Amino acid sequence: MKKILTVLSILLFAIQLQAQDLVILNQVKATNGKIKSFEADLQNTLTKPKKTTVNENKIKMDLGIFHGTFKIKDGGTMQSLANIFLYGFQGRIQDLAEENNYSLTTKTEGDYHVITANTKKKKLIGIGYKTILFKYHTDTFLLKEIVVIDYNNHHDSYVISNVKYDVPIDKKTFQF
Repeated sequence: MKKILTVLSILLFAIQLQAQDLVILNQVKATNGKIKSFEADLQNTLTKPKKTTVNENKIKMDLGIFHGTFKIKDGGTMQSLANIFLYGFQGRIQDLAEENNYSLTTKTEGDYHVITANTKKKKLIGIGYKTILFKYHTDTFLLKEIVVIDYNNHHDSYVISNVKYDVPIDKKTFQF
């Protein structure tokens, strides 16, 4: 019975997406699923009503050590954001949607495929994001930006640049 419900759930999810959406989502997953690690510059811009802040940072990820299911609403705000980064950099946008009750749409704007994940819930209690945008380059299908929008309409943008893929990263970086 559980398998039947899972299959039906996947079918209903797939029907919601148009054929073009599936092509883009599958290409994003196939391309990004091959990446084992990366290092990049990360520019963060937080836009609150009447206030904007910008910080310069670096990001490093060894994607081989991150597998499994991550719930966006589990843990604190930083854990939720970390999980969004994992899904985005691994190209697992469909998994994010299924596991966190988001609907997906795609559109191509200029040089980017923009994948938008919108929560199906009216409002989460506590933390959560109502919308997440992933921007992948149209030629390479590699991630260039993530934008998260909370229920107070705060936009938090993360622009990825100067990316070095499959670089050696010290595993100690990820030990806590």
